[in-house]
Amino acid sequence: MVRFLTRIILVLVLLFGGRAARAQCGDVDPGNGLHWRFDETEVGGFKLGRLLKNLVTPQIVQDTEAIRVYVRDQRFAALAQRCGEMRTIDAIYQKALRVAEYEVARALFLAMMATLEHQNIELRVPVIGSLGIPLTFEEDSLFQRRIRNLPRRIYHDSPATAQGDRDKLQHFFGSAYIAYVSESPGFARATGNMIEWGEAKFVVGGADDDRDRRANKQGEMFGHHLLTVKNLLPSDYLRIRVDE
Repeated sequence: MVRFLTRIILVLVLLFGGRAARAQCGDVDPGNGLHWRFDETEVGGFKLGRLLKNLVTPQIVQDTEAIRVYVRDQRFAALAQRCGEMRTIDAIYQKALRVAEYEVARALFLAMMATLEHQNIELRVPVIGSLGIPLTFEEDSLFQRRIRNLPRRIYHDSPATAQGDRDKLQHFFGSAYIAYVSESPGFARATGNMIEWGEAKFVVGGADDDRDRRANKQGEMFGHHLLTVKNLLPSDYLRIRVDE
């Protein structure tokens, strides 16, 4: 009963308390073009090569490239300095929604791809030792630029290092995506736990990390609640305390 009431209070806070905070830093152009839609006023000229590329490139690949270009932009880094890193996490999701034409499942997937922090992983394989699996086909310089721009200070206890907690975003958005498309936070939880187990057992240098599990649980809640409330933002959930 206590848990049920807690959830009701949480939803009410998100619906009414959070709604008042929708107008955030970066929502309105301060006069220098530095708001989260900073790239939407740009108009490119006609290019035959781009047209032909778009004709043969799957839409999801085009969308993934679009959201990654957004994160790599120096104006995205400037937005983080002006409005804080938590605001840029919301901006990634808001931009993903626009790229995905407000299709939530696709937007969550794109947000995960935008925050994917591993270029490749090394799997432990019997006999041959290890096997490298690429996770992104970005050029190394473009990958490094995107990674440098990812938010690091996500939690109050985020490590004060160059990496910080930027790897937690891929867990958050990945779990949100699974919870949303499956309509089951339990399935998302099981999937996240399996990934953590597999990372510790089969990935070179991998570990079953309680902090990853925290991001997974917050993402599960975000994705599940998006099924009924569409105007939620990631920052609403990254501030929620969960059992790790």
